[in-house]
Amino acid sequence: MTKDLEGTLAELGAGYREVVERLRACEVEPHAAALRTRRLAPLPYLAAASVAAALVGIACMFSSGRSAAQDGARRVYTAAYEGGAAAIEAMVSSQRADGSWANDFLTLQNAAALREAGGKASVAYKKAVRYLRSRGLRPLTDEELRLRADLARSVCSQG
Repeated sequence: MTKDLEGTLAELGAGYREVVERLRACEVEPHAAALRTRRLAPLPYLAAASVAAALVGIACMFSSGRSAAQDGARRVYTAAYEGGAAAIEAMVSSQRADGSWANDFLTLQNAAALREAGGKASVAYKKAVRYLRSRGLRPLTDEELRLRADLARSVCSQG
């Protein structure tokens, strides 16, 4: 033990020295094999990384810009801006049982888009408003919906 630890034990008393001696008796040295570090050859890892990079490159060459999943995701977020029967049907059919959509962003704008629609859309609008009120929110105003639509058009036209 170090001189500092010996001094601390002397200050604490004889009972603590017995505890330290019992603990030191239980110390286990690590096995020599555990101390050796195993160095792995980098060649297999480099080969695997090269194959993965080649596969990604091939996939990029054969992909067609946007996938159907990306188009579907974009459609969910832009249906409120499109208007028309198809967009209203898409919004109504994707509404959850609690009156929400995938997130509050969609719920706010879809409720605003369904505000003036009739038929099944008016029921969907009421469910959405009930959901939003339970969360302390309200549907977007017509002006807010128009601003979001303008922003979406500008973003979509850029990329």
